[in-house]
Amino acid sequence: MPALFLGLAPLGAQTPAPAPAAAPAAASPPSAKPAATRSVWDGVYSKEQVGRGQKAYNSLCARCHGDNLLGGEEATPLVGKEFLDNWKGKSVGSLIEETRKKMPSDGPGKLTRQQCTDVTVFLLNANGFPAGGADLATDLEVTNQILIKEKK
Repeated sequence: MPALFLGLAPLGAQTPAPAPAAAPAAASPPSAKPAATRSVWDGVYSKEQVGRGQKAYNSLCARCHGDNLLGGEEATPLVGKEFLDNWKGKSVGSLIEETRKKMPSDGPGKLTRQQCTDVTVFLLNANGFPAGGADLATDLEVTNQILIKEKK
């Protein structure tokens, strides 16, 4: 006898198992940082901020890293190939945070985020990265979006 309802199998017949539901797309882990959207070549600081950064560098950093930023016995160079080799591919925010947490060597953590940001701007300028029209923000979320790149 034919089945009365289309699509129903006669009693005793095996029906195929339903297809498993598609797994939900994996979400990014909460700690994943967004990719950098700008680089140091985009004019991320102002000329005025360079002046503040130089003043802060001279009073807070030069005794170890030198007036010429070339480092010393225990201080790394802050300009040139060695500096770029250490920082290329990292964010400006990571440079600011490293400075904030580890400097000065005789009293780490004493510098404000603004001082560290201004000093970082001075270093960017000393390494030939161009100024723009506005100060570099102190907001870590913003500075983590700016990539240090060797060449434009």
